[in-house]
Amino acid sequence: MDAGARVRRTPRSEGAGVLGDWVYGASKLVVRAVVRGVFRMEVTGSEHEPARGPYLAVANHWSALDPPVLGAALRRKVHFMAKQELFEIPLLRSWMRCIGTFPVRRGEPDRQAIRTALQVLEQGGVVGMFPEGTRNPRGYLLPAEPGAAFLALKARVPILPVAILGTLEILPKGAWVPRLGKIRVRIGPPFRVDDLVDAPDRLQRASDRIMGAIAGLMGVEPPVHGTRRAGRAAP
Repeated sequence: MDAGARVRRTPRSEGAGVLGDWVYGASKLVVRAVVRGVFRMEVTGSEHEPARGPYLAVANHWSALDPPVLGAALRRKVHFMAKQELFEIPLLRSWMRCIGTFPVRRGEPDRQAIRTALQVLEQGGVVGMFPEGTRNPRGYLLPAEPGAAFLALKARVPILPVAILGTLEILPKGAWVPRLGKIRVRIGPPFRVDDLVDAPDRLQRASDRIMGAIAGLMGVEPPVHGTRRAGRAAP
């Protein structure tokens, strides 16, 4: 069944309910105040974000700032996957679960994480993903891992491409203290990959389409499958 056919509340265990919505909203207000006031975040293309119904938000990933920046830039509540290791920190685990973030084991297929993401989409929610699968501190796009393409094909939901610029310079990998700088977020029009559902190479073609959309927003060449490098983003 198409994920848009059913819209229900996200399960309480993944951040639904009054408490989860309140904590997410309060956290978003704080993050927005910081990224807009301190880092002068500029968002273009907000009109492309679907006002209702499920969608998959995909963005480049160069800094630990990217998830909160993406959540602050979008109007809707975004459910993120986060690496399992973060859920081993008790206080952080409680907060992440409350706002609807769920764990994923990296480096192996994680069926539970996929099931949770599909459930969020089936219930009309938004899932945020970084298709490259990890932070790349070198400032260029990597070919996508298959997870985002698999979800989009399985749930048959729109994909919202987003480019995040400036976070690498503000908080590069390994840094603890952010530098001053400007963050730019570019949101592109949503697209679908439903036409690839029956293609034998559907995961690769859908992944290439996803990274091509992100690269287009960044003004760089998309990564080529089997290589590790594309162009750097324009400032």
